[in-house]
Amino acid sequence: MKFAAFGRTQLLYNSILNAHNKGHKVVLIGTCQASPEYTVNENDFLKLAEQLNCPYFCDPSINQSRYIEMINESGAEVAISMNWLTLIGQEMLNQFKYGIINAHAGDLPRYRGNACPNWAILMGEEKIVITLHQMTTDLDAGAILLQRKFSLTSQTYIADVYKFLTDNIPQMYTEVLDGLENNSILPREQAKDPALSLRCFPRLPKDGEIDWHKSAEELTKLVRASSEPFAGAYSFLNTEKIIIWRAHWEILSYPYVGVPGQVIEIRKQSGEVAILTEQGVLILEEIETESQERVKAAAYIKSTRLRFGIDVNQEIIRLKQLIVQLQSELKK
Repeated sequence: MKFAAFGRTQLLYNSILNAHNKGHKVVLIGTCQASPEYTVNENDFLKLAEQLNCPYFCDPSINQSRYIEMINESGAEVAISMNWLTLIGQEMLNQFKYGIINAHAGDLPRYRGNACPNWAILMGEEKIVITLHQMTTDLDAGAILLQRKFSLTSQTYIADVYKFLTDNIPQMYTEVLDGLENNSILPREQAKDPALSLRCFPRLPKDGEIDWHKSAEELTKLVRASSEPFAGAYSFLNTEKIIIWRAHWEILSYPYVGVPGQVIEIRKQSGEVAILTEQGVLILEEIETESQERVKAAAYIKSTRLRFGIDVNQEIIRLKQLIVQLQSELKK
């Protein structure tokens, strides 16, 4: 089957090659400027187009008439797309017999939008679902072609989910191209009831800040959903930022009183450190600081007289003292 490809990620790059190696022919590659964290960029896609002997363009304004003409000249019956930078319009969607296929890391129609795998971990879902669907001008609302699930457990980190995406999406694209070509895959319309979908909005690095007044179970989910390849869940200890890369939760076997954020146990043998929360304890396994690379938590935290979190009032007092000191020095 002749196909076009639009996007700017390593997964799209791998998907193009996999489909090519399985006998499908890419007849047009379109990309746009890569984000700094990407492992491939527009030059890589240009070289791939040259290697596969197909036309290429680099421009986020995909809906222009010249690109529609390129589609018509290419003879592409379908397009695959991942993380295109701008909205693809209806006229462009109409150019393909089988539409433009998007790979979405969410269980449609339930999870639509951004950061769906992260939200699924935070929401305590039992699975993540990759959905390949036909694009429409509405967000993640097109007919479903193929889905594959990945079970979530209390030990699943977001990096595990991304490995699942990496391992499966290129093969799924090829499976869909095969199925469309031999009529073994038919589009399945999504339910239209908006109450059946959950609109997921983007997450930012600051969303990883730990609120010790939440339960240890909730905070473990935050750690797992914020870990690499993201910026990590974090808190502060003596004003130094502590990134928590690995953690689990436990329930204390005895009655207790204490303030959330308190360090209550140093486990030298395992390298773990127990922190009190509103309900249960968060067991820190691996952490990183601004002054020290990733280590076992007990290699950095060595006292139970410490408490996580910034004392805002004390920081204000400290800053005022510094201002007074600087003003005094300026006068001299």
